[in-house]
Amino acid sequence: MKSIIRQHHFYIDHYDISSTGISLNEFRQRRHSLVNLIRNYIKTEQKQSSKNFTICLPSSSRLYMGPDVAYFPFKQQSDFYYLTGCMQPDAVLLINGNDQTFSTNLFLSRCTMHSTDEYERWFGPIITDGEQISDIFGIDRVYPIDQLITLELPLSSILFYNSQFINDESIHKKNLIPLLKRFSSSIVCNQLTKFLHSLRSIKSFAEQTLIRRVCQLTSIALIRTIKNCKKDIENEHLVKAQFQYECEKLGDISMAFHPVVAANGRGNVIHYQKNNQSINKDDLIMLDGGCLFKQYSSDMTRLWPINGRFSSPQQQLYDILLTVQKDLIRYLNSTDKIISREKLNTLADQYMIKYLCEENILSQTIDKHYAKNVMHILCPTGVSHHLGLDVHDCDLCTADQQLRSGNIITIEPGLYIPWSCKDVPSIYRGFAARLEDDVLLTEQGCEVLSNMCPKEIDDLYQILDDRDKSDMQ
Repeated sequence: MKSIIRQHHFYIDHYDISSTGISLNEFRQRRHSLVNLIRNYIKTEQKQSSKNFTICLPSSSRLYMGPDVAYFPFKQQSDFYYLTGCMQPDAVLLINGNDQTFSTNLFLSRCTMHSTDEYERWFGPIITDGEQISDIFGIDRVYPIDQLITLELPLSSILFYNSQFINDESIHKKNLIPLLKRFSSSIVCNQLTKFLHSLRSIKSFAEQTLIRRVCQLTSIALIRTIKNCKKDIENEHLVKAQFQYECEKLGDISMAFHPVVAANGRGNVIHYQKNNQSINKDDLIMLDGGCLFKQYSSDMTRLWPINGRFSSPQQQLYDILLTVQKDLIRYLNSTDKIISREKLNTLADQYMIKYLCEENILSQTIDKHYAKNVMHILCPTGVSHHLGLDVHDCDLCTADQQLRSGNIITIEPGLYIPWSCKDVPSIYRGFAARLEDDVLLTEQGCEVLSNMCPKEIDDLYQILDDRDKSDMQ
């Protein structure tokens, strides 16, 4: 006898929340922390007599590249995942509360097939029992998505949401816009993401453990990629393929983003992603890549000479890049002053000017104002960004905000010298690279989570020498 799915019934794909690496209690605590931020905002900023509020947060929709062909892997909306641990597409979290209490409600899509047997034959096991789903996610009530429109809401409730989530053409638009219209006479606060990013920017111990692990996995993959890309490799796409293979060979991980593999100065295209150009025998290879492990990202960049040795100008510039990065990490470990990513950008420029002048790559008599203008050309990118559920995590945390213990950021000084740059000698023109590591800020300073991936020249040479020896056997 087929198990019939009633037309109103919701479902989730079979799921074990313990596999996330985050405890159910931590997901509950995250929701509680958000509610406390909302309560404080209402009390101090809104000064409203009404203490009722509603938080509305949709998940991602599943995207398709063509009929019946979904993009894979599915990437959940990070704020939604942060609060629920739920990987289901086309869902909505609704939190209703006041200054005393709050309730959590999860709205899920209906199954479009006639029976669980039919659905599971095509897509795998599902769970349709509401109480079981509530227990899995620690949510008070679970509803079919259609009831989002008719659910009774607290009187005079203040709505907290983010308008960018309402632009989806499928289920979100169908169900969320009618919900929002119900708040037309109420106060609406389109700042939910700001509250969530302030919470997400401070990583818990469990999150630190996951990101430390994904950095270790990425380091292993990068080392193996350097070792297995032979000196006669012909094209950037082969390096990219090797890196992806080495990553996915390590387990249930995927790419955090499309890797950048740039040879022969093509890193001067800052977001170069073609990865399809020829590699010459004396080229430097820049690989900027990261893995996604249990929804948390790494982001690392390494540079190596495909022939096994840097040329003298290449080594000179690489040493400067490495020294600037070490100075920035040393600064994080040695100061008790207020640090921001904006401050790190300023320091990186200062260090870069200093070392370029010391090496006579820039004129030692260069005017300070002119030197700053040159840095806009040679170092056009920021030296750091937050890292976590997104590669460029918590983008509403601005560069001038104070960094705090528990933040995980990248330290990635770059040096990009266009072929047309007349401010440096011609032998250095065309060099383009960055070095990137992932760093956890602590009360004592910082921990470089990606430190097992070599970047010292002697260590790189050892890997490349081992590569060449294996070729001779």
